Amino acid sequence: MKTNKLNRMNNSKKLKFEMQVKYLICAIVICGISTCLSILLYGMGIGKENTLMIFLVGVLAITVLTKGYLYGFIASVTSLLMFNYFFTEPLHSFAISEVQDFILIALFMLASLICGTMSSNFQRQTEISKQNERTAQLLYNISESFLNLTGVPSIVKNGINYIYEYTGYPCSATLDNSKFDIKEISFTTSDYVADEYKKNKQFTLPIKGIANIFGTITLANVKYPLSDENDMLIKTVVYQMALVLDREFIYNERGRIKLAMESEHLKSTLLRSISHDIRTPLTGIIGASSLILDSYESLDGYSIKKLVSDINEESAWLFHSVQNILDMTRISEGQLIVKKEFEAVDDLINQAVTHVPLLTTTDRLHVVMPEDILLVEIDGRLMVQVLVNLLDNAYKYAGNDSMVELKAFRENEYVVFEVSDNGLGIDEAIKNSLFDGFITLPRNIVDSSRGVGLGLTICKAIVDAHGGKITASNKTDGGAVFRIKLPYDK
Repeated sequence: MKTNKLNRMNNSKKLKFEMQVKYLICAIVICGISTCLSILLYGMGIGKENTLMIFLVGVLAITVLTKGYLYGFIASVTSLLMFNYFFTEPLHSFAISEVQDFILIALFMLASLICGTMSSNFQRQTEISKQNERTAQLLYNISESFLNLTGVPSIVKNGINYIYEYTGYPCSATLDNSKFDIKEISFTTSDYVADEYKKNKQFTLPIKGIANIFGTITLANVKYPLSDENDMLIKTVVYQMALVLDREFIYNERGRIKLAMESEHLKSTLLRSISHDIRTPLTGIIGASSLILDSYESLDGYSIKKLVSDINEESAWLFHSVQNILDMTRISEGQLIVKKEFEAVDDLINQAVTHVPLLTTTDRLHVVMPEDILLVEIDGRLMVQVLVNLLDNAYKYAGNDSMVELKAFRENEYVVFEVSDNGLGIDEAIKNSLFDGFITLPRNIVDSSRGVGLGLTICKAIVDAHGGKITASNKTDGGAVFRIKLPYDK
C-alpha cells in the first residue's frame, strides 16, 4: 500500500510537470503566431492599432488554453515587447518615442490583464463546479454503500476502507463493546500499524450517533491542515457510519426487548400451567391416599389396588412433568449436556416401555423390535425420555380405545423410531407449531387442559442435539405418527 501511494504521488508530480511544459510551449507558439501574423498584416498596410488587436486575441487564446494567471501575464508582457520591438518608433528597439504608442501599450496591457483575469476566474469557477460535481457523486456513493449494509463488522470495515481509499490515510476504528454483542471491537485497514505513527500525526473522531457514542476512528500519518475535500469526506463517512450503527443498535435493542418480553410471557405461562397441572395430580394423590387411610378396613382388595394404581398414575405423570420442566430449563439456558455412548436399540425400547405402565397394563401397546442388533451412539437416558414423552402423548391424546405402536428399524444410513396410533390424529390448527413450547391438545376427559405442553419441544431439542430429525404427520387410515431419524454408523 505504501508503494502504491508513493507511485501515485510520483505520477501526480510527473503529470503536473508535463502539463506546465505543455502550457509554456502553447504560450510560446501562440505568441509566435500572433507576432508573425501581425508583421504580415502590417506589411500589407494594416495599421499598428489593428495589429495590437491580433496580439490581444493571442493573449485571450493563451488564457483560455492554459490555467492560472501566470501564462496569461507572460503572454501579455511578451506580446507588448513584440509590439514595441516591431511596430513602434524607433523600430527594432524597445524604446518608445511617441506618446500615442505609449498610450496604446498601456491600454493593451490593461485590456490583457482584465481579459486574462476574467478568463482565469471563469476557469476557476468551472473547475470548482466540476469538483463539486465529483464531491456530490462521491458523497452519493458513500451513502449508497452504507444503505443495504447489515452487521457491525461490515459497516465499520466499509467506512474505514472508504476513508483510506480516497484520502490515503491508514485508519483504525475501535467500538464500545457495551453497545454491541460482538467479539471483535477493533478494525484496521491493511497497512495500519499503531506503533509506527506518532501521536501528533494522528487524527481522532468520535463515532457519534443520535444518542450514543459507539467508539472512535483514528487516522494515522495525517498531514495538517486537512484539505476541505478530505475533511468533508472523512466527516461524512464517520457520520454515515454512526447513522447505520445507530440503526443496528436500535434493531438489537428491539430484539433484546422482544426476547425479554417473550421470555417473561413464557415464564408467566409456565407458572400458570404448573400451578394448575401440579395441583391436579396432587389432589388425586391426596384424595386416594386419604381414602385408603380413612376406610382401609372397609375397602376390599380390588378397591385398594385401584386407588393405589391411581396414585401411581398421578405420581408418574407428576414425575414426568417435573422432569420436562427441569429439562426445558436446561435447554433454554444452553446447559443440555449430551453424553453419547453406544446403546442397543432393543435396550432403549425396553427401558422406555417400563416407564409407561399405563399402556402395557391395558394391552394398548404393540412393540416391533428390529430384526438385527442395532447399536447407535446416543445419550441413552435422554433418548429414553424422548420415547417416553411420545408414548405418553399417544396414550393421552389418541383416545381411550386406541392402540399405540412403537417400532424401530434401519433405513439407509439412519436408525428410525416410530410411535404411531390409530386415534384422531393431529389437529390441523396446531400441526405447524406442534414442536413449539406450551402446545397442548384437547382431550374428551375431565382434565382436558392437563399438560404443560413441553414434551414435544424437549423431544425436538434432544433429537437435534444428536444430529437427528423428528417429524409428525397424520396417517392416511387415521391416527398420528412421530418419526425419529438418528445417524447410524456401521
